Amino acid sequence: MGANKLGRFLAHSVALESEAQERYLELAEVMAAHDNRPVADFFRRMADEASLHLLEVTKIAVEVPLPQLKAWEFEWPEMEAPETTSHEAVYSRMSLRQAMLLALDNECAAEQYYRHVSQTSGDAETARIAADFADEELSHAAALKRLLANLPPDDAPRLHEDSGPVRHTRCQSLVDQLSRLPIFLAPKPM
Repeated sequence: MGANKLGRFLAHSVALESEAQERYLELAEVMAAHDNRPVADFFRRMADEASLHLLEVTKIAVEVPLPQLKAWEFEWPEMEAPETTSHEAVYSRMSLRQAMLLALDNECAAEQYYRHVSQTSGDAETARIAADFADEELSHAAALKRLLANLPPDDAPRLHEDSGPVRHTRCQSLVDQLSRLPIFLAPKPM
């Protein structure tokens, strides 16, 4: 019974991280097409982070048979996986701060999901791994909060679209800094 629960949990984790990675890459492409480089770079960085976590999950899952779940068989708290940014929440002229706040919300949602699994799974190994994943998501959220604290305030809300390119010159040095940071949390050695 424990292997079934662990396999189902890991199948959910693979889907969660895969969907997060795919969505961040999609959003990075959209932002790049709209010449919003700081946000595009940030979303690419978040896709890289999701990719690293996906790699960690797949290394754990190599010894566990994963069920092939249909889309409707996933048990998410909402319509999509917890770490997946809604397309409706994003717009071409959003600021780096707004993008980071979306990512922070995603990290918190993933932490809550993993924490819930750790507390309700009824299987010790599943609970342990889910708690580790929750702690990792919490550390990602803390890293984003630190980065947000260093961002200058937005000049004004950018809640409408227009055809001009976005220029975030004050934020570009922070984006460059972000690209040089080590990953939020290195994958655990296997």
